[in-house]
Amino acid sequence: MALCLAKNGVNARVLDKEDTFHTGSRGFGIQPRTFELMKILGIVDDVQKLATPIPTMQAYKLPGGTVPAKTWDLYEKTGIVWPDSPYANGACLSQSVLESIIRKHLNRYNITVELGQELVGFEQTEDAVSATILDHKTGKTYEIVTDYLVGADGAKGSTRKLLGLTFEGETKDTDGMVWGDVEIKGLGSDVFFFFDRPNCQFYAFRSTGIFGASRVISRNSFQFNVFQNFDHLIRIMARPLRPDGQEFGIGITGLNFDPGDLADEAKAKDFIREHTGRTDLEFGKFSWLSYFRPNMRMVNKFGENRVFVVGDAAHVHSPTGGQGMNTSAQDSSNLGWKLALVLKNLAPRTILSSFNVERLPVVAQMLHATSALYTHVVREVKDEATNKKEDENASGWFRWRNTALEMYGVNYRFSPIVVEERDTTAQDQENMMARAYQGYEGTGTLRAGDRAPEAPGLVHAGTETSLFSLFQPSMHTVLIFPPTDHASLDDIFATTSAYPKSTIQTFAVYKASASVQGTADLVDRQGDAYSSYLVANGKTTIVVVRPDGFIGAIVHDDRGLTRYFNHVFLQSV
Repeated sequence: MALCLAKNGVNARVLDKEDTFHTGSRGFGIQPRTFELMKILGIVDDVQKLATPIPTMQAYKLPGGTVPAKTWDLYEKTGIVWPDSPYANGACLSQSVLESIIRKHLNRYNITVELGQELVGFEQTEDAVSATILDHKTGKTYEIVTDYLVGADGAKGSTRKLLGLTFEGETKDTDGMVWGDVEIKGLGSDVFFFFDRPNCQFYAFRSTGIFGASRVISRNSFQFNVFQNFDHLIRIMARPLRPDGQEFGIGITGLNFDPGDLADEAKAKDFIREHTGRTDLEFGKFSWLSYFRPNMRMVNKFGENRVFVVGDAAHVHSPTGGQGMNTSAQDSSNLGWKLALVLKNLAPRTILSSFNVERLPVVAQMLHATSALYTHVVREVKDEATNKKEDENASGWFRWRNTALEMYGVNYRFSPIVVEERDTTAQDQENMMARAYQGYEGTGTLRAGDRAPEAPGLVHAGTETSLFSLFQPSMHTVLIFPPTDHASLDDIFATTSAYPKSTIQTFAVYKASASVQGTADLVDRQGDAYSSYLVANGKTTIVVVRPDGFIGAIVHDDRGLTRYFNHVFLQSV
């Protein structure tokens, strides 16, 4: 959120009640759509330098745990990268490393995260928010008067509670999870390790090096996860967290144990050795160890007046599916550009209400999907070592694949601020909201509110580029697809140029056969832009891409453009 605001020229103060930055791997999965948002924000190169592919999964027979019984992949390794989707698969990066990357980029805007500063109260007026902050170093409180307050302070944060929002959903009181990063000797770094035993717990080990640790401490570190339920099996998974294959994430779930006891390092080590039969494993230090019960909850609304919540402050769920950090990123990118325009007096405050309208259905459906996946994983999953079926529904968590989890389908077709003129088919609002998360894959459609596809192989001013390289977090991007090479676009350019230059960039996109030399021209050399945006011959098509990488409008003329921008900008701009 802070980086999005900074990219929009808005100065933000970032307060963190913690006294130190955490070092645990925590949420580590990055979905393909999130890479696209990172590209727009300008951090994807730094992230990809440290992020790593998800390794092949391998289940081992018990007792003993040394003989592989089954091997499979979470993602199909086809090697195919489609032009409209350049990030083919998800990847892994420890949350602490990702946060350090974001802090580095914030520093370029002279924004630092202020540690030990806790929000303990606030009051709102029509014009401002007065926040009361407790300084942990001095033990004293002080006041900050600000235009807006955004709580990204997690499930246990104070913003949601102080705002009086409800947190609707359920807590799995009979289940539990213990997560940790730990050094272990005796495992390699080339696969995810699974150890299953019916009617007990689930152990998960994963090496921290493979998942973006920024340094190598030793050759023996792992992340440790414990999932407790009282229904089915014992499973141990080892996920490599470092390239040297010695730091792992480990997890346990199953029957007849108290995960709270495993918050003790010595008990955790003994428990794992006992239930895996791997007495040869040598445990080093735990760099992180945490226990909680699964919560599947979300707020009734994302804000009120001048105070908003994003991320875990607004929704929490099981880690299954790897949606947490990714959903949080979409929350922030959705609110960020709107809030920036309002703060710069370019947009009406009413546009902020679209944040709640757009995100609420997406998150509600995401929670439903991840809750169902959690049930499949923890309560219904079969023993991987003995299950020979290839049916994804029968063969466990890491064979469960759904393109919805990649988040390409997230859309805002139902939003009151998008304008669709190309597809005039009547659409039911409730039906569109019901597909806000899963989307419309396989329908061959592209409408306003959908994710804006990539198109590589473009030529601009003699230089090769792509749409994702042109998209900016502070600007709308207007793409004009003319019906002919010589069609007049004067009215369209006149409309976009009437708005501040810092808010809109406009390009005319021509086919490879065109002979054009304008500074606002793009030549679609490979035809991917025309193909991805489903542009038909013979009619002007104008696509407006929002700063968050979603299509705000698909229209045919300057009147359609004006209709869309009237939703976004103040009439006096």
